[in-house]
Amino acid sequence: MLIPSDLQIIAWIGGLIIAANALAMILFVLFSKLPESSLKENIRNIILELDKFADSMENIEKRSIAVHKISEILGWRKLFIPSALIGWIIDLEVAAIRKMQKKTNAPN
Repeated sequence: MLIPSDLQIIAWIGGLIIAANALAMILFVLFSKLPESSLKENIRNIILELDKFADSMENIEKRSIAVHKISEILGWRKLFIPSALIGWIIDLEVAAIRKMQKKTNAPN
């Protein structure tokens, strides 16, 4: 049985963040290009959920809770990632969502 090293776990987390951003960008582009249809309505609902996430992460208290939960999850592996770094990643995700919303005129 292979036990992943801390470096492999960090690489997986980085890959997941990049994949999530790519998926979000695809959804935003599809939303802006598709004619009105049920698919566009489903994408709109996903975008609204992303917007709710971004809104909640802009709330300092909820952001602190999210950083704490992520730190706890990583703590089981005794993988120490500074809270400031986790907060920075959350801020980057929120900024990316806002930027995609602005570029594609998606609902806010």
